[in-house]
Amino acid sequence: MNPKFEKYAYGVIKEYSPRLLLERNTWHLNYGVENPESLMECVFNYPYLGVTLNYGDKVLKQWKDGLNVAPAVVHEMCNVITNPLYAKGISRYVSKDEILDERELLTDYIAKIITKK
Repeated sequence: MNPKFEKYAYGVIKEYSPRLLLERNTWHLNYGVENPESLMECVFNYPYLGVTLNYGDKVLKQWKDGLNVAPAVVHEMCNVITNPLYAKGISRYVSKDEILDERELLTDYIAKIITKK
């Protein structure tokens, strides 16, 4: 656990949540990643809107070295947008209509992000 990094990461989340239309989500940070090569990992609590961003030693080192790690935080936040398509894509019993619906939802989401003022 690194309270200084978490304060920084929560600041990134606060800045980018409105841009990504993710204000409805509740965000949590947790030290420890499953894959030690990962900077961060995103964990969903379906069907709820809580999201946990796990962070590891690699992102902490980059942050301590003064590198901009905001893109890593934002990348994990974007998983909230893309994960429903991924989840359906790997499901064995998914229909073509379900994939189409997820694609259209994702496309609409991207359009709203781009046109948001």
